[in-house]
Amino acid sequence: MISLIRNELMKIFQKKSSWIYLIIIVLAVIAGGIIYNITSGEPNENWRATIEAEIEHLQKNAEEAPEEEKQYINQRINQQQKYLDENVNPDAVSNWHYMNNVVFGTTVLVTLLAVIISSASVSSEFADGTIKQLLIRPHPRWAILLSKYISLIIYSLILVVTMIVSGYLVGLIIFGNGDFSAKIFEMAIEGQKVAEVGPQFFLKIAYYLPSLLIITAIAFMLSTLFKSQALAVGVGIFVLFVSSTLGGLIVFLAEKYEWAKYLIFPHLDLTIYALQDKILGDITLPISLLVLAMYYAVFMSLTFVFFQKRDISI
Repeated sequence: MISLIRNELMKIFQKKSSWIYLIIIVLAVIAGGIIYNITSGEPNENWRATIEAEIEHLQKNAEEAPEEEKQYINQRINQQQKYLDENVNPDAVSNWHYMNNVVFGTTVLVTLLAVIISSASVSSEFADGTIKQLLIRPHPRWAILLSKYISLIIYSLILVVTMIVSGYLVGLIIFGNGDFSAKIFEMAIEGQKVAEVGPQFFLKIAYYLPSLLIITAIAFMLSTLFKSQALAVGVGIFVLFVSSTLGGLIVFLAEKYEWAKYLIFPHLDLTIYALQDKILGDITLPISLLVLAMYYAVFMSLTFVFFQKRDISI
């Protein structure tokens, strides 16, 4: 099996596109760092004094403001007071703020590239006419398919590691080494949550990985279903973007129908658990993981069963 996996990894990295995808990740991270540096401005070291002065100014304005404006002003005062109470600098800029606010957003690109290469994995063998040469080897079909899948998982993780490492290096160069444990406010459905910026970034990454595993499994399944590489990749990308839209719609549907909570789409983004404990009312992280595990078992079963019985005539 190890030799099969090694061979599949060699096939992946023999393609120029595999290296281009890694370069795209690095360029996206660099571009994000430059834009974040331009838009974030200079950090304010005397932020507490600035906020206190603003609160005092807002309080004076509230006394003279019309009734309809007082609500907005009071909300602003409460927000500014939270920064003081929780010791959160709203103007803080560091490499870890950049990692949490910008680099993590690059996971969307990582997922897209992983879907593209996973969708083309088996279908490209049919498109290139190499599927027969692949299956005449003295290995069972399931072993060959499993080696392909494992190599895709390894490459997807390489994409993630490339994003993290390049993001950290770019952050160090542009912003310097900031406070890993600096407090930030993260916006959740239930309101603002106080978190430490560095641990929060890695917590989001940890919650992102199961979603990446599921989405690549779907793309890999599509690759075994279609002989056309273009069709497999196209459907894979379509499923990726439609899933985020359906996830939002099913959130509203789940308010009326209990069964909607167990559809796959609301559970594909587990990073929300980095901000809150429950989704869809009463669904917790273990339930979401169980739902994803069930769908994952179905996708993998369909993939291997179909490939075992598939006619490889070209």
